[in-house]
Amino acid sequence: MLSRGRARFCTMASQFETGVFQKFHFIEKEKVIIRDQIYGEHTITEPVLIELLHSPELSRLKGIRQSGVTALLGFGPKVTRLEHSVGAFLLTRKVGASVEEQIAALLHDISHTSLSHVVDYALSNAGEESYHEVYKSRYLETTQLPQILIRHGFSDLKALDEEHFPLVEQPSPHLCADRLDYSLRDSLAFGKLSLEKVRRVFDSLRAVPNSSAPNRLLVLDNPQLALALSRAYQATDRDVWSNRSHANIYRRTGRIIKELVESGRVDERALWTLSDVEFWSLLRRQATPQLLSELDRLESEGLPDENELRLPRQTKIRTLDPDICLADSKTKEPVPLSVVLPEWGAERQQYIDERESTREEPVHHQREVWVSS
Repeated sequence: MLSRGRARFCTMASQFETGVFQKFHFIEKEKVIIRDQIYGEHTITEPVLIELLHSPELSRLKGIRQSGVTALLGFGPKVTRLEHSVGAFLLTRKVGASVEEQIAALLHDISHTSLSHVVDYALSNAGEESYHEVYKSRYLETTQLPQILIRHGFSDLKALDEEHFPLVEQPSPHLCADRLDYSLRDSLAFGKLSLEKVRRVFDSLRAVPNSSAPNRLLVLDNPQLALALSRAYQATDRDVWSNRSHANIYRRTGRIIKELVESGRVDERALWTLSDVEFWSLLRRQATPQLLSELDRLESEGLPDENELRLPRQTKIRTLDPDICLADSKTKEPVPLSVVLPEWGAERQQYIDERESTREEPVHHQREVWVSS
């Protein structure tokens, strides 16, 4: 029997746009074709994946922008958490990952809230992980996702924790499906990397030593292509992810959310039920006159001058140092790009040092909150 969410999608339409670069085609009850401008066409027939792709919990992510409030306000393309989640899933699928690891990739961002990482500036405590990670278990208890996995034989629910799956999650600056998809998708959307090079990265990607080894790792085989990707990632970080103007918008919006949630005017649970647009409308309805005036300024003033701002302590500086496995290598062991091309190591460190020099002074005794994507 189809779940109510799945039945709803089957009757809604045969085509469903997930975001800027991607569409689902529901050809029949037991098949979904994903057409992704970056990764091509993929036919999905595994029953557990079919049911998850039809689930309302996953479709909720279509209303959440990858870049949060700045994308909502028009300062970037409307790449969504849904297309990113599906993109990470397709990357693990491409390299031959198990169905369980593909599920982990598909659901790795399932607990993201409205406005994405803006909520970290509002409700995360010093030293904590990102808000959606801290409360992921609590959110999952309200969904049908555990029951779907159990019904299809994944009774240990391991796939709900991406930390168990090396192809999905790796510490920075390594490649993983999560980090690689958002780097490719955002680098393309913000004009930092061409579609041709993005597709070449996808084509060259593989798992080493293989897709099931305990120490499996996503690698590239072309140092120059990896360098182009790393520089595009760095440029996107400079202009978007750790841009001081964007961070200022995040922080100001976070303060509004914090005040409205702590005063009881906005129920924290709305973060997991409303789209970005709906949640912004809720903020406006519940705002005090002073907060409403601040929301008006956020909507009308545009991005502030980055030169007049310092980088917030909780804003992460992102860089890549992809692992490379050269075809003619005697050891066949992957090594970081900075080992293959030492000049990249120096360039990357120089960038980090320059960005850190713009960071605001730490508050005495306050620990940093690192925000990851």
